[in-house]
Amino acid sequence: MSIKENNPQVTDYPTIFREMTTFVPQLGVDRTFKNSGAVSGPENPKWILGQTLYEIYVRAFSDGGTFNQVTKRLSNLKELGFNVLWFMPVYPIGKQNRKGSMGSPYAVRDYFTVNPEYGSEEDFKHLIRQAHSLGMHVIIDMVPNHVAADFKELKENPDLVVRDARGEPTRRIKDWTDITDLDYSNPKTREFMRRVMRFWIEAFDVDGYRVDVAGMVPLDFWRQVIPELRSLKNDFYLLAEWESPSLHEAGFNSTYDWSTLTIFRKVLQGKVKASFLADWILTKSAIYPQNSLPLRFIENHDYPRSAQTFPGEQLYAALTLMFTLHGIPLIYNGQEIGAEHQPSLFEREPIDWQHADTRVLNRIKQLISLRAKETAMQSANYLFYDDALNQGILAFNKDTKLRVLINLTDLKQPLPPDLISDIETIVFDSRSKAHLNGNLTTLEPYQALICTL
Repeated sequence: MSIKENNPQVTDYPTIFREMTTFVPQLGVDRTFKNSGAVSGPENPKWILGQTLYEIYVRAFSDGGTFNQVTKRLSNLKELGFNVLWFMPVYPIGKQNRKGSMGSPYAVRDYFTVNPEYGSEEDFKHLIRQAHSLGMHVIIDMVPNHVAADFKELKENPDLVVRDARGEPTRRIKDWTDITDLDYSNPKTREFMRRVMRFWIEAFDVDGYRVDVAGMVPLDFWRQVIPELRSLKNDFYLLAEWESPSLHEAGFNSTYDWSTLTIFRKVLQGKVKASFLADWILTKSAIYPQNSLPLRFIENHDYPRSAQTFPGEQLYAALTLMFTLHGIPLIYNGQEIGAEHQPSLFEREPIDWQHADTRVLNRIKQLISLRAKETAMQSANYLFYDDALNQGILAFNKDTKLRVLINLTDLKQPLPPDLISDIETIVFDSRSKAHLNGNLTTLEPYQALICTL
């Protein structure tokens, strides 16, 4: 079946999910499927494989909201298992049409320095050097689609941005009242952004970019600039905030996976069956490069806290799925302690680190360790079990090494005998119960297990 690929509508990122899932039930997916690698993608940096990405919002990370306070906690993050840090935008923020009292970090006033609210350029360079000395890698948010209304360069280069019929700066997303779009039909804009993207590699030694709304920037720009970035650093990692195979073809290693999260929620709500989720995991894998690393998440700075949206044991089912799918799991600062309050993008609302949910912390730490140690957890080869799916249990093998069992219902479910007869060891139990092969016969509501075979 041919697949029509369209970029999602910018006002609703998961549109591609709606487009693609319309044909999933008709595909008759082979649940022993192995990825065909129909779309070519770049080689992935070795340092990203098996790792969990940790998203840091400097303003919220500490009481003072500074680079130096992040630096002080690098060893703690390393101890938890985080080796790759993503910093949300570190640039100065525009003042004109500012949202809230402090403004959105995505309203960039100047691409060539850091937000003085966070500290100095030397503070951030010191942070990166310290992270590198600990064997950690650092990626930063790159915001190439738009700039603040009072963007510094506009005084000398007013034609860098899109303008309406009256000559006024404009934007596609009307609700984004604090920004204006960059004009990629202008060669000067393209050259300017190429210079920006080279700068942070050359001046700060960053290891990758998380690219904000990457699909709103013309695809041919990425085909031009990405080889230049990798000529400066051949293992440079690129994550696109978009969901489309074409961005992998253009050179991105990872794209967002809104669609699987959306279907997972619908399964928990009883709106679709577990088999629909299994079919979607396989279908999406089929139309993405074999070496693609989808970003798997259950919360981020745009989504509510997972401790709020997945009540009780559902949270651990969601975490288990996120860590056992191939790709890159994401933890947003504060998620690891079960924080329920999502920090505002426009104010200073420090994370309350003093009140940690130790069970959430321990489970996440355990999953991070398993992800790094068990290479089968990183595999894109799945085998799903129909009998279990019919009971609402998402049961699948990763290669021939691991079996994942997740009860997606609010009922205790019996386990089919063929799912337990060859299990050697339970290496993760979301409920932390000790099981022996002889008495593992059921799964509690939303219980999740990872087992070696």
